[in-house]
Amino acid sequence: ASNGEARRALKENSVSVNKDKVGEDYTITTEDLINDKYIVINRGKKNTFIIKVV
Repeated sequence: ASNGEARRALKENSVSVNKDKVGEDYTITTEDLINDKYIVINRGKKNTFIIKVV
């Protein structure tokens, strides 16, 4: 996916972090971590990503 595609998804309000919708100005912080190491990112209904922070 391109940076432009990511920006469009954020503008369309189709991105969520841990099931909370986020906009273009959102910054992921340590408070977003699940069990101090995971973040769940959704784009739309069908694309779900689990990110492990090391």
